Amino acid sequence: MAFHDVSLPSGIQYQSVAGAGFQTIVQESASGHEYRIARQAQGRHRFTIRKELQTEAEAKALKAFALGRRGSLHSFRLKDWSDYTTAEDGTSAPSNADQIIGIGDGTTTTFQLLKLYDASGDAPYPRVLTLPVDGTVVAALTGVATTSFTVTGDGQVVFAVAPILNAVITAGCEFDVPVRFTKAFDEWASMQADAFQTWSFPDMGCIEVLSEVETPERWNAGGGRYWLDAGQDVALTMNDGRLHTIAATTTISAFLPSVARIPSGHIFTVNVPAGAAGTVQIRDELGVAIGSPIAAGASNFVGLVRSSTTSTWVVY
Repeated sequence: MAFHDVSLPSGIQYQSVAGAGFQTIVQESASGHEYRIARQAQGRHRFTIRKELQTEAEAKALKAFALGRRGSLHSFRLKDWSDYTTAEDGTSAPSNADQIIGIGDGTTTTFQLLKLYDASGDAPYPRVLTLPVDGTVVAALTGVATTSFTVTGDGQVVFAVAPILNAVITAGCEFDVPVRFTKAFDEWASMQADAFQTWSFPDMGCIEVLSEVETPERWNAGGGRYWLDAGQDVALTMNDGRLHTIAATTTISAFLPSVARIPSGHIFTVNVPAGAAGTVQIRDELGVAIGSPIAAGASNFVGLVRSSTTSTWVVY
């Protein structure tokens, strides 16, 4: 399983349904008194989407999208048209004063995007936003707009210089929801022929994925991939397993995935078998070399170290 940074093709129909749920257990006594147990601290959104009266090309594109996600296996982006901005109404254009995301301490540079619901109520609900839409994030420091920041792949705003002590950090953005297809759609992504070259997907169920990473365990079950006669650069993914044996025929690079949705710890073992004619240089997604080139007959471990503000690849 993995997160695919792609969006469901747009054009949903009216009568689509969206909303969040908490799976609360309600235990009722014979006297009518209740004891309620919160099973989830975070609401999980569910969507029933209707895609009707599509052209043949649109229907084929949607079918290809579902196959590319392998049904329920991989998650993706979905726009919740009822709530997709940090504005209070969820649909107005975001502003840099929408949400308070932190208070400066003179040291911290990284702050998580979020949206606070029922802010003036008895129990305000904070929602972490992990999928801001590119180019929509705006921020301010104590009311003064700033552009001296970057945004990570998991929705963190990273300032070039730490905000000063007691500075109020506010931000706004548009955001998507990470979802997967439901089991019913996984079992049968039914296409309905409505007329000549006109198709519908009458029921496309999606469910929010909470705190998605490429593998839910710190240590995955293992597995690996043998890159035979590798004469060009390769891209390492967790879906290919932990052990990567790369029989390099020349000097090549092995590129690591984005750190945005990967847990910390030992991630890969890279081996260049004895007799290989080339070497392998480990590089991050930006092309920066990590460690020294791996020669024939040698192996290196690749791990990810996380702190509160940084994520760093290490080779050991």
